Amino acid sequence: MATIRFYGDLKQYGTKFKLNAETAAEALNGLYLQIKGLRQNIMNGYFRVRINGQDMTEDSLKFGMHTKLADDAVIHLVPQVAGAKGGIFTTILGAALVVVGAFTSWTGVSTALIYIGAAMMAGGLSSMLTKLPSVDMKNDNQGKQNTSFSSLDNTIAQGAPVPLCYGTMKIGSKVLSQGLETI
Repeated sequence: MATIRFYGDLKQYGTKFKLNAETAAEALNGLYLQIKGLRQNIMNGYFRVRINGQDMTEDSLKFGMHTKLADDAVIHLVPQVAGAKGGIFTTILGAALVVVGAFTSWTGVSTALIYIGAAMMAGGLSSMLTKLPSVDMKNDNQGKQNTSFSSLDNTIAQGAPVPLCYGTMKIGSKVLSQGLETI
């Protein structure tokens, strides 16, 4: 009897399943057949697999999924944390400021150095864990750049956001819809 436990985004399908299966691959295939959308979600994600307390690497996963399971085997599927891998310098500099602040505790700036260092470490870690979206400066308006603020031709492509202005503003127009009617 194998127990499969889901974590993170996979919890939408359930948290714990018990199946009578010989291998981990057989157990997952049994769940794929019963739960709609599970296979696609696992294929699109990046997961850490742990079988009987042993983490599977990419090399050992090929053989680990097809080896015979123990009677009380537990298979964990945990989403793997991935990020943009930036901000390492900010994290290291923040840690250095925390250390300097701790060693200069007799001065008045030590608490400020510790707080600034902790904030820099948190910012560096968050930038490492967050993937930044790419910004496309061109819109879909016949290959022209967005001319909202730089030209008399004040047009925008379909699907682009429409700005909301509150208060008294002096702005140019943005044509939302234009039509031609003949009688």
